[in-house]
This record gives sequence, structure tokens and C-alpha cells, in this order.
Amino acid sequence: MPVILTRTDLRALLNMEEVIKALGEAFLSYGQGKTVVPVRLPLEVKPYHGISLYMPAFQEGPDGLGVKVVSVFPDNPQRNLPTIFSYYLFCDPQTGALQALMDGSILTGIRTGAASGLASRYLARRDSKTLGLFGAGFQAGFQLEAMRIILPALERVFVADVNRSRVSEFIRNHSADRRIKFEPATDPNRVAKESDVIVTATTSSSPLFDGRLLRPGTHINAIGGFTPKMQEVDEETVRKAKVVVDTYEGCLNEAGELLIPMQKGTFSRDQIHSDLAGLVSGQKPGRKDPGEITLFKSVGTAIEDLAAARLAYQRATEKGIGLSFEM
Repeated sequence: MPVILTRTDLRALLNMEEVIKALGEAFLSYGQGKTVVPVRLPLEVKPYHGISLYMPAFQEGPDGLGVKVVSVFPDNPQRNLPTIFSYYLFCDPQTGALQALMDGSILTGIRTGAASGLASRYLARRDSKTLGLFGAGFQAGFQLEAMRIILPALERVFVADVNRSRVSEFIRNHSADRRIKFEPATDPNRVAKESDVIVTATTSSSPLFDGRLLRPGTHINAIGGFTPKMQEVDEETVRKAKVVVDTYEGCLNEAGELLIPMQKGTFSRDQIHSDLAGLVSGQKPGRKDPGEITLFKSVGTAIEDLAAARLAYQRATEKGIGLSFEM
């Protein structure tokens, strides 16, 4: 009998460190050709200014089958509703039978943070002390959670957001750890100049900082942009960085940070160093030099959703968590 796993259930079941490990195994399987992951299907709902995204995946070893549905309706706040609704259907890969209906928002949040954590394990300097966080919304907390695991020397976090009250709330909610000093940031270029690791988790369509100001050894996780017109980091950053993508197919279809300079002829596919599968498998090296500038560009992939959902269902089965229901 299938179960419902709520947001509260998923937060109790999913540990960031375990999800990072699960994503590493999933990308290794993907690199071995054991995964079927179509590019996500966008469905416009023009009369209501919305869009629904469908993200299916099937994987062998470990087996898994599922699909995430994400709906983005910008007018929803006027109806006192969230802008985004998301659900995940996790199925038995041998029969197709539904095993779990899960909240997709928490699943997306934690897997996106884990993807940045996985990339940073290979690309960020282990002695990185300062994190620059652009965006203080829903995703920011998961990114911070992952960086705390991957960066043992972390001691300072800049927080920048166009919404100042959101910055204050974020710092208030995450400053219990006295080992880390949180600072609200109003000058994005200062964040670029002084950070060892930068995370961009916004919906910006224009670059957030001047890439010429990045110091040697900086690592950037650009995870907010997911359309060809969104560009959180500028062409200068892309041009001088060692670029790693979550998947070639996804980023070459949706990542504005790469597609815009490619259209101008200032960047090419051949300049992408690797995807995550290449790093995890050891086929491509991560950071080779302390002075390298590295960039992880992610648009999100159903590989990550499936890995997190499979782990959640496994833990729920072990602990007897979830509300059973019949179709």
C-alpha cells in the first residue's frame, strides 16, 4: 500500500550528509549509462500565467522510478497561495505501482543543496573560510546546510538579498552556531571580492556581481537560474572558470549563464570541463590548483530527485513513517 510523506516526514527522514552520498552514487550510475533522464518537460498554462514542469527518471543499480511535478504560478500570492507547488510520485521500478506520494518542495530543497555539496567536495578549497550567499529564500538554508558539512573551516557568511527583511530573518534563523559569523551584505561586489565560496540561489536574469573581482581560488555554485534567459553570473566569470555542470543535456538546454556567452561566441561546449558524473567517477579531476576559479552550474536534474526520494522511501519503510492510503 502506498504512503504519503509530508514535509515534516521528509525533514525527519533525510539527512544532508546521507543525501550528498546518495547523489554521488546516483551520478556514478548515470555516468555508467544506467539512468534514463529525459530533459524536463515544461507545460505552459498561459491563461493563468503558470508553468508546470515534469521531471521523470528511471535508474538501475540501485533501482528507482519516479516523476516530480513542479508548478510555478506567479499570481498565486494574490490568492493567498504559494507561488510553487511540487509533488513527487515514487514507484516500484519492477511493476510501476505507486509506493509513495511525497512533498516535492522539501525534496527539491535538500537535493539541490546536496548537489552543491557534492560539487564543492571536488571543487572548493578545503580551507575556505568565507561563504557569500546570494539569495536568502527557501533554498538558501539548504545550501548553507550543505556548505557547513563540506567546508570544515567555514567561519563567516555574507547574506545578500534584494529583500532586506528576508536577510534579517535568515540570519536570525541560522545564527545559533556561534562558530560562524553572519553578516548582511548590501554591496554584491564586496561579497565577490572577499568570499572563498559563493552560492547564487536567486531568480535573477542579470549577473549579481562583477566577475573581474573574483580572487584566485574562488568556487561558485550557481544554482538559481534554470532558463536560457536567466544569468546569475556574468560572462567574465564563466570565461575564466573551470566549469562543471550537473548534466550536459540539462545545462546546454536551460543554463543561460552558458547559453548566452555561447550565442555570442565567447564560450563553447568544449570549454565545459566536466559534468558531475565525470568528477564522481574520477574520469575528470576536480580542483587541481589552489588558485583555480571553479564554477558549478546546476539547473537541477531528475537524477537528484530520484536519489533523494529513494532514500526517503527506504528510511520511511525502516522507521514505519508515512500515512498509508488506497487509490
